[in-house]
Amino acid sequence: MASSDLSVPSMERQGGVTMKIHWTEARAALVEFYHKTPKPILLSGGLFLLSFLFALGSFGLSHFSREKHLVFFLEYQKSTLAGEVRSIPWKFSLEDRVQELVEELLWGPMDPRFQRVFPLGSKVQSLLIRRGILYVDLSPDVLFASEDIRVGWDERFSILRKTLNFNYPRFTQIFLTVNGQLPGIPPFLAQNPEKQKKIR
Repeated sequence: MASSDLSVPSMERQGGVTMKIHWTEARAALVEFYHKTPKPILLSGGLFLLSFLFALGSFGLSHFSREKHLVFFLEYQKSTLAGEVRSIPWKFSLEDRVQELVEELLWGPMDPRFQRVFPLGSKVQSLLIRRGILYVDLSPDVLFASEDIRVGWDERFSILRKTLNFNYPRFTQIFLTVNGQLPGIPPFLAQNPEKQKKIR
């Protein structure tokens, strides 16, 4: 009659050491380890591993995936608009990607033939996208006069709109504010469209 022993044949190792594996004993040891190990440890370990793999994948996508966008600046000699290609890291959130684009414009050109549009220190304070409408709130620095800026705030905002519309034509409307207020409109008129029409 065949033996019920489930062990595999002996395997010779270097040095003449003989090892015999008993699968029944090994399986019993694994079951015993599982029951003795606290379940919260196993669960937390699995969650940690999943979180680590997700973070690693996200980092890989954002670090190695990049999008090319066109950022508009003014040329020094011609005073006409010209586009400068920027390679921007891809991010899961559309709001993050749009904010990266706006910040590229605020930081200024890399090509020495172009001039800055916004003064140094200009920042994005908040950016929201709701139902196809883009809301961008900028710091008060964007309105400051500067020797290296040859255009007024209204033309600066026009160039920002052109950059946004060219790269993201999906937006039905774009609202640009400075510290929460519409530029060029007194605070007490900002929430009254009828009065805004009268002063335009």
